[in-house]
Amino acid sequence: MTAPDRLTLLRRAVVDRPGPWTTREVQRLYTAHGLNVPSRKTARDDLADLARQGLLVERGPENGRHYTLNLWNGAAS
Repeated sequence: MTAPDRLTLLRRAVVDRPGPWTTREVQRLYTAHGLNVPSRKTARDDLADLARQGLLVERGPENGRHYTLNLWNGAAS
């Protein structure tokens, strides 16, 4: 699965379940869909990408970060 396909999967999942989303939750999602994404960095980068796109809001300290759906941008509608 390509990176854009992986982000599409994550995008759909966060809209269906607004969060909170952590790197561990993303890794579980990928594993459940048969993706072998062993790196926490990949999950962290994917969450950060969706936050940069405005879909997610980053919350918490750097070592305890989680993400939630940005309800202010109309993503939930």
